[in-house]
Amino acid sequence: MRTTRAIVGLLLVAGASAAAGCASHVQMREPRSLLASGIIDDPDQASRLERRMTDHDIADLLDADIRAKLPTKVALARIDEGGWVCYSRPWGMPIDADELNQWEAIVRKVPHLEGVLPIPTVPQERRKTTLHDLREAAARMGCEMLLLCHVSDAAVDNYNDAAVLYWTFAGLWLVPGNTYEHRTVMQAIVVDCRTGIILGTATGDSHQKRPCPAAYGEIAEAKLSEACYAAARDDLMKAAEPLFREIVAKAARPRQ
Repeated sequence: MRTTRAIVGLLLVAGASAAAGCASHVQMREPRSLLASGIIDDPDQASRLERRMTDHDIADLLDADIRAKLPTKVALARIDEGGWVCYSRPWGMPIDADELNQWEAIVRKVPHLEGVLPIPTVPQERRKTTLHDLREAAARMGCEMLLLCHVSDAAVDNYNDAAVLYWTFAGLWLVPGNTYEHRTVMQAIVVDCRTGIILGTATGDSHQKRPCPAAYGEIAEAKLSEACYAAARDDLMKAAEPLFREIVAKAARPRQ
């Protein structure tokens, strides 16, 4: 009964779309930034980071002359757009060994960096974590650096001109009358665990569209979300190695 009502609803909406010219144009919202998560509560840090997060390439190192203590392992944490520490995607795909191995391979290419350690737990008394919590967890693991990845998604679907064929009923399964759109942005900061100073930033971004029949909408959205996440992650990883090399090079330079 619930499925029948859903199909009837789709037909009614498709009919309304057809009467209005079929295609719809709902704008997708912008993904939320790392700053909007609230995990960075130092106003000065937030202001300086905001200027650098506007770029989609590797940002310049922050002005403070803070040097990472080397050699060290890098602690890894990932938060969602609400500031929650997360180790799984909305559709239930965990951060698997392959992804951790990718980060490990990137970090080990850089002199004086000895690998990656994922932060396994967060404080139970809080609904959300803070940057201080993550620095403390990283320090307990003996890491001088923290790599914090922030993940934000936005999605929308619109009828396209083919949606007029949804009136044939079979078109719901056969005609790609919906265009599903998804964007994933991954922003990363590298933090000096001793001081909390942000040593550098990087961004990965993926924006994709896919037409699909309405009957398979949930499947299409899940696949598109997964594809965007993988592409944004790969984009971020490409930026991460030169970022770490710059941080290490700065640590090795003599002070003025």
